Amino acid sequence: MKVANLVNTLGHQVTQVSGVSLLKTLDVFWDISRRYFYTLAFWSLIGAKILHLYAHLFSLSPQKFLLWGPSFFYQDVLLLLLLRICVQRLSGPIAVLCALFVIPFSIIVSGMSAANFSVYVFTGAEIHWRQAKTFAGDGAAVRTLLTGLTGFLIGEALLVAGTVFTARYIHTFTGGVLHVLAWPCRWVLARLSFCLDPLLGRLRRRFQREQPLPDPRRYEQISLEDDYLNDSGDEDEGDYFLDNNHANITTAAELTNRRPSDRLLPRLLVIAFMISAVILRSIRPAEPVYLYLSGTLPLSMFFEGGTSRYTAIDISALPWNYNYLVVNSSLAAAPDWDWMTKQAGPGFEDWKKGSEVTEATGLHYDPHKSPLHISNLKNPVLESISNALTSGDVKIKHVILLKLESARADIFPLRKDSFMYRRIEETYADKKIPSSVNELIANLTPTAERLTGFPTGFDSNDTLTGNRKPYGGIAAKNAYTTSTYTLKSLAGTLCGVTPLVADFNREWEHHIYQPCLPHVLDMLNNQQETLDDTPDFTHYPWHSVWMQSVTEGYDNQDKLTPKMGFFDKKTKEILDEPNATHPVTSEEINYYGYADTELREYIRDAIDEAESNNTRLFLTHLTGTTHHPWGLPNDTYADILGNQKGSNNDLNRYLNTVGFVDDWIAEILNILEEKGIANETLIAMAGDHGLSLPNDGGITPYDNPHVGSFQVPIVLAHPHLPPVTIEAPTSSDQIVPTIIDLLVESRSLTKKSSHAAKDILSIYEGQSLIRPLIQEHGGMQDWQFTVMNTGGSWLAVRSAARPQFRLVIPLVSDVEWRFSDLNVDPYELEPISRFSLGDLALDLAKSYEQDVIDWLYEAAYVTNWWVADNWARWRYDPPVKKSDE
Repeated sequence: MKVANLVNTLGHQVTQVSGVSLLKTLDVFWDISRRYFYTLAFWSLIGAKILHLYAHLFSLSPQKFLLWGPSFFYQDVLLLLLLRICVQRLSGPIAVLCALFVIPFSIIVSGMSAANFSVYVFTGAEIHWRQAKTFAGDGAAVRTLLTGLTGFLIGEALLVAGTVFTARYIHTFTGGVLHVLAWPCRWVLARLSFCLDPLLGRLRRRFQREQPLPDPRRYEQISLEDDYLNDSGDEDEGDYFLDNNHANITTAAELTNRRPSDRLLPRLLVIAFMISAVILRSIRPAEPVYLYLSGTLPLSMFFEGGTSRYTAIDISALPWNYNYLVVNSSLAAAPDWDWMTKQAGPGFEDWKKGSEVTEATGLHYDPHKSPLHISNLKNPVLESISNALTSGDVKIKHVILLKLESARADIFPLRKDSFMYRRIEETYADKKIPSSVNELIANLTPTAERLTGFPTGFDSNDTLTGNRKPYGGIAAKNAYTTSTYTLKSLAGTLCGVTPLVADFNREWEHHIYQPCLPHVLDMLNNQQETLDDTPDFTHYPWHSVWMQSVTEGYDNQDKLTPKMGFFDKKTKEILDEPNATHPVTSEEINYYGYADTELREYIRDAIDEAESNNTRLFLTHLTGTTHHPWGLPNDTYADILGNQKGSNNDLNRYLNTVGFVDDWIAEILNILEEKGIANETLIAMAGDHGLSLPNDGGITPYDNPHVGSFQVPIVLAHPHLPPVTIEAPTSSDQIVPTIIDLLVESRSLTKKSSHAAKDILSIYEGQSLIRPLIQEHGGMQDWQFTVMNTGGSWLAVRSAARPQFRLVIPLVSDVEWRFSDLNVDPYELEPISRFSLGDLALDLAKSYEQDVIDWLYEAAYVTNWWVADNWARWRYDPPVKKSDE
């Protein structure tokens, strides 16, 4: 009925303004639409604030939430009152100005609210509006955002529907509140009426709508308008701050027709509420968390993040005795190596002879200077690996590194009675997986089972792998990524660094503080030796190739890959060229590009070229099929989950893509055998990040601190290596030093190259996985850091000495500290989140002994030092920070 009334009213108004001036047309349009635009803004602001508080419901103690909760709406109420003043019944130029302010504001804030709703529903995280500008002008990023269009439209539809059905009531109610708040002003003006009467008269004539007699020909239309809009309840008649009855004479008729807001009880309630809100806001502690929770939606684009501070992390709650890292730094002059050429190549710019050594240009990361560094290079090679290496059977002519998109450690391979298996069981009514589905699951990841050697508990009859014995190599069971943002994770894996603590891909424009693996291999190419006979493969030059079937246009990846040493690239952009070597045979499967299998012929070509040219291939392949929305060629999916509604549908699609990529890895292994190089190729594999989809429904690791986004597989496979399982906590920044160590220890380099490789190996911060790992040395724990997606909001840290504890640390004031104990809560169902380190420590003290509190303080203190050192290593100048005071 309300929608029909609105449509009829619009029709009558169109008839009314036919043939009149533009100003009059705008005036009429504003008159009929002002309450709707106001109500749209009202629900957008209030809805966004409710969602905002709900997202952080357990980040404050219940006492603090109840005490200061009303003050969190302070900014929203003030803004809504300002808007309500703008939408009162006005005419002429002032009405136009109000319309030009309110209409765009309402549309923008409703869009922001709907977008925040969509992102929260699909990812479990709110939008950080300070990051929104990064997506502008990035085509791939825009396509990513469009995947949430359905949720955005649903959110916007809810706001519009709420507006249509509640506009009159919200408009009237807020008008009454404003009328009450204006009452003291009117009361004072009434007492000064004698002196101000001439001025008040002019103001009334200026601001009040003139009410000429209607044209008799349009009398019926005006009656219909009043009937449909039912303006009789509006609190719009006259200016709120001027008393029409300033003569202070109240007639009996006026007493009968008084507004509800003129009565004593409504006045007392409104004024009491506003006074309480002002008092609460005035006495509320000046803590960043309260400022953040109080922020109203449109202002968050400019003031999100709360106040800043001098230190990288707010460690003001630390005990006084944490000061032992103040004067230490990991930077020093680059080591002087006798084999280094005068014109050091890419990745080795710090070794250029004659360059002035300054803190800004010449200092290099030196692990021996870092108080956090623990090296295991003096440890002997693990006995089982050493025996294989000394036998001479392990030859590494080529290296292939597979960076696996969204690869969870617990599905590489998928094991029976694991969390994922039980998660699948829960989707069936009787909690029992049918035998046909169980067979699908058993054959979902046979290649991962073969490469890792991890038993799955299934009796697989897969014909692709032929039930072969384990492939051989090193597999880490407790590995974390260096970053849950793909492009940062690439830098961590390929350069042996911890990525830059800053939002998005900034690595490409700053100093990558270690040579990446292509740089190392290029440098080894320069270590020529005089040959008396036909050289073997150890004398062949290395050639690095990058491959991905998805776009490299997202967030400047096309600038990052050459910065890491890759100039021979095969990406979606190359595959799409009209003269591409191998035309694409399938449709795009997601908003990034094609299925990984579109690269099969390019991989064959790279191997053939290396073999025919006597070069050594270093091929890095970033997979993309397991990225949201988990598309497959021909859109064919097996039914793995019983109930495929909601997030279960996403999980079913994800598991299907996991099986697809497992088959693709098996196909790569078959290509190596087909080309006759399987026995002399080292295959390194690592996930870029995990995915918390089966845990909390998160479809992306964006701002998601769940442990499922951190745990990744790490495998270094070779057919002549024994299967070795690494139980100790590891990180993906250990892959580069491990590959270099394997090249040296397997005698896959010439003597001169081996000497250079040993020197280069010594400068990496990560420990080698082929030697016993050291979790603690000299009282210092082996701290492992993960830069959380998108890089500038959160940082995760754990200690290899006590890996059950995870601490997620805020780098800005608008996210929480988060602690979890994986021994007690392995799936992080109930992590402890608080907005301050002090509050978190108090909560932990209720359940843990002092040693755990000490670990918490130690982690916070070490991380604060490490962040500043990370910025120095990358030669990154963070935004100027100010004190909270």
